[in-house]
Amino acid sequence: MAKTEKTTNLSYDNLSAIEDLIKGYLADMKALREKLKAQKEMLKSTVEQDKDYSVVAEKQDAVKKEVAKVKEVLKKNESFIATQIKVNELSEELKGCQTALSDYLNQYITLTNTTEFVGPDGEVLSIVRSARLVKKP
Repeated sequence: MAKTEKTTNLSYDNLSAIEDLIKGYLADMKALREKLKAQKEMLKSTVEQDKDYSVVAEKQDAVKKEVAKVKEVLKKNESFIATQIKVNELSEELKGCQTALSDYLNQYITLTNTTEFVGPDGEVLSIVRSARLVKKP
């Protein structure tokens, strides 16, 4: 068997093993989510059946309604609206900066083969990559 063929077979075996591990973890995570959901439902049911909790929850609902009314009045205030617009703009700008930084950090890792970066203040920072699976629309 030629070296290239052997390397290809090893790469395929590694890829296959990694795919199997990913699928195993996905199945494990699904089962854990189901167990967690059931346990949370049990907790919620226990709390909701308590009489003291019911009394306090009713009071809380009344207070929440009052807070909502006051908040609606505040939301009509011009300075509130202007500040909310500014908050939204700054949040979008921050998201853009975070995306650009992530792209540059990935390029930095590729170019330097290191996951450490010295910040402007001399502090050594560790670059952490994160990957996750998302269903295709």
